[in-house]
Amino acid sequence: MPDTKRHAIRFVFVEPRYGGNVGAAARVLKNFGFGRLDVVAPREGPDHEEAVRMAVDATDVLAAARTHATLDDALHGVATVVGTSRRMGKHRQPHHRLDALAPLLPGLAQRGEVALVFGREDHGLSDADLDRCTHLVYVPTGEAYPALNVAQTIAIVAYELRSALDAATPEASNTDEEALVDHAGREAMYAHLEEALLAIGFLKLGQLEGMMRRLRRILSRAELTAGDVDVVRGISRQILWLAKQARLDLSKQP
Repeated sequence: MPDTKRHAIRFVFVEPRYGGNVGAAARVLKNFGFGRLDVVAPREGPDHEEAVRMAVDATDVLAAARTHATLDDALHGVATVVGTSRRMGKHRQPHHRLDALAPLLPGLAQRGEVALVFGREDHGLSDADLDRCTHLVYVPTGEAYPALNVAQTIAIVAYELRSALDAATPEASNTDEEALVDHAGREAMYAHLEEALLAIGFLKLGQLEGMMRRLRRILSRAELTAGDVDVVRGISRQILWLAKQARLDLSKQP
């Protein structure tokens, strides 16, 4: 598969603390034929001298890196968002092994842009970050010392994705499946759904975050298209209309 197919894939580094890791990330992306690096609220960004030193011959990737104030900004226009995390939990399911999910990514990249998201050096991606993801992956490591440096993780992910892209057949690349909805459309749907479910009392304020996280995980499995989102938002509009007609007062809900 030619390198132009990889331009629909971006690597997003959230709140890096050290410019050296940003430079190392740029270097491994160039090693594996990728060129799109996005950085969210860096303490030391792509222009830091240590970033330039660690990038070595990938200063072109570093110079083209885009800096954003928020993760939502960095995901503008993205359809599939893959978050990397080694922490497990009931709200982090399904949680795929990287080598199991990677072969599916070329097909998803044909239906919209893909972002691979990597977290902070000290504590990785937060639950709020992972809420933005359609898929969660982990790199299997030894139990004695499972933590990887962020640049190491980016290198492993880039290698697995490069392998999957190279192995993809022309038939798999020429998909007739409908394009997936982008990040902004998906987030607007979740906000609308949350408003509707609060209006009828299905969501309780004390349980809001956990229940919405579970609903996100359920719906993300559906690989939502714009048409799917329109249906969910239509349901939400009808719920809100009926709640207004019924004059529901949920201001005293627990």
